Amino acid sequence: MNSVIRGTEFNYQIDTEYGINHDGFIAEGTESIVFKGVKRGGDLRYSCALKFKPKSRLHDFMNREYKILESIQTCRSIVRVLDVIEDLGNFSLHYNKGEITNENFFCVVEEYIDGDSLQDYCIKQWFCYNHSTNKWERNSVEHSYREVVKFQNQIIQFMIDLCEIMKFVSNVNERNGKINPNMPIILHCDIKPENIMVTKHGKELVLIDFGRSQSIMYGRTYQHYSDRSAMTFTADYSDAQWQDVGKDNFYSYGTVGYAAPECYASPSKGEFPFISQCPFLNYGCVSVESDIFGFGTTFSECMSIYEICKDVLEKDPNSSDPRLFNQEIKTQSEKSVRNGTTERYCDRDFRNINIAFHELLEDIIRKCTKTRCADFQNPDKSSDEYYHNFYQLQNEIERARDAIPSLDRKSDPLVRQMLGISGFCAAFAGCFLALWLLLLFFADPLARDRWEALKINYTDNQKRTTFVSVAEDMMEVPWNSSKKKNFEDILKFTYSGKPNDSTIDGDEADILVSLLKKHIHEQSDWVYYIDAIIQNGKNDNMNEIAKIIYRLNLSEKYESDGYTLAKALTQVGNADDSDEETLREAYDVLMKYSDDSSYRKIVAKLAIKLMSGRKIDTVAASLGLDRETVQNVLAPLTKIGGD
Repeated sequence: MNSVIRGTEFNYQIDTEYGINHDGFIAEGTESIVFKGVKRGGDLRYSCALKFKPKSRLHDFMNREYKILESIQTCRSIVRVLDVIEDLGNFSLHYNKGEITNENFFCVVEEYIDGDSLQDYCIKQWFCYNHSTNKWERNSVEHSYREVVKFQNQIIQFMIDLCEIMKFVSNVNERNGKINPNMPIILHCDIKPENIMVTKHGKELVLIDFGRSQSIMYGRTYQHYSDRSAMTFTADYSDAQWQDVGKDNFYSYGTVGYAAPECYASPSKGEFPFISQCPFLNYGCVSVESDIFGFGTTFSECMSIYEICKDVLEKDPNSSDPRLFNQEIKTQSEKSVRNGTTERYCDRDFRNINIAFHELLEDIIRKCTKTRCADFQNPDKSSDEYYHNFYQLQNEIERARDAIPSLDRKSDPLVRQMLGISGFCAAFAGCFLALWLLLLFFADPLARDRWEALKINYTDNQKRTTFVSVAEDMMEVPWNSSKKKNFEDILKFTYSGKPNDSTIDGDEADILVSLLKKHIHEQSDWVYYIDAIIQNGKNDNMNEIAKIIYRLNLSEKYESDGYTLAKALTQVGNADDSDEETLREAYDVLMKYSDDSSYRKIVAKLAIKLMSGRKIDTVAASLGLDRETVQNVLAPLTKIGGD
């Protein structure tokens, strides 16, 4: 037998310098055993994670999990897959529950994330494992009001960062449509602190373990089945099965304690854990709301970690198990569900926290984990009762963060000592306010003076420096009418001021769209400006300009002519040659605007795109026409552009 795994390009070995027992062991999940590995390339050594999965999971991994991971590898906050080794050769490895060999396992090589899981990170804020005594102990950090506030602020930032990651993963925008219509909605289905890594340097989050993830191309929900042929998702909730909860029985799709009620299977035996919610649940029907539930339980656990771990140590002060807390948290959740004490499984709160966190955070956690009711997965029918995307959730957390005082004078004695100088602070604040109002009044005239000076001496190399700076000042005025007038002046200058040759190039379009999004908040006001950018866009940059406009994700009710054309051009550029639906829709848009001289340049670009590759054959087939007929329609349109 051999200790070396031969991969596609590199060789891998277990890092025997890592781990509690120097065996390289990292963790064992429900579907994999993870060791720290060493990737060898010439004389260089690189750290990696070696994830051993049962051979029975190989087909599912390659056809589901691996494809999902491949589609989101562009996000740096998603764990990177470096290699998949289906044949381990004569490699073997003993671990405490058996032996890993080629007969029963394959290996997924992932990047090694130097850090802790979010759960371990939170635990280590208050507790440490003493390797000399082999016991868990309280560390030197005082559990005081100031330390709790500091910890709270860090967790809030982590949750905002996690929202950013999940916005990318879920592919659902703030209006519950897709960000990218050609990409699926991806459900992680196992959001919990153990599956979120915190890097040691920089405290960046990395989301791992997509073993239960699912992708949805159409609609918003995914129906899980334990028996696909019968299309059922059932579980045995009898005493015999619950003695071995969390192993092989399909009690839920996810992890008990973090999985939403809809993730549980319908009972084949025994009683369903969430009896009160039975009328409202489609068992095993998961959605973005299910991931948001896991997010809420994760948020709640992080905030409650001190009290959870304190209780664990009081029960077993001499524990020598370095992973005790992780196991105890899972055990408590399983007991809660098994005993029917599920009132607090949903509607999480801070009742067990001695030093209260801010009530705004509790409201967010309650809404994330809210008891399910009718139409809870339908954004149109329950928009105010549940979060339906991570944009809404992130906005709420950011608002809570901005509303929470860094210190509360009623709770912190050091703040009370500062009340003696409050009169001086109030007077200073009054003076500052008066000065601010004065500057506000003169903001527009001052910005106008800079703008006029810029126009006189403008050169193209000032585009990304002075031009952006002055344009930002122009848009910082307090009144909406002034903002719009100033934006119109900036817009007109980009295609009529020297030395721009009467066109808007890609850089200018990017600057204009950034100003539009940042300073003019009503999408209904964007229509005129979008059309003007497209109409005056530079012919050579039209593809780039269309992509920039399309990224605005304009609501359908506000879609303008320019946006419709930019959308069609971008989607055709991203579409396969055989994507009949997308190409036919783009062709229809082209025909609609083919005689509109205002959009001749983008019409020409769209016609060229539809004639490229075999796209024209697909369009012809959808129209029931031959290629030559369609070509005769498109060819004249390709020649009407030009600056």
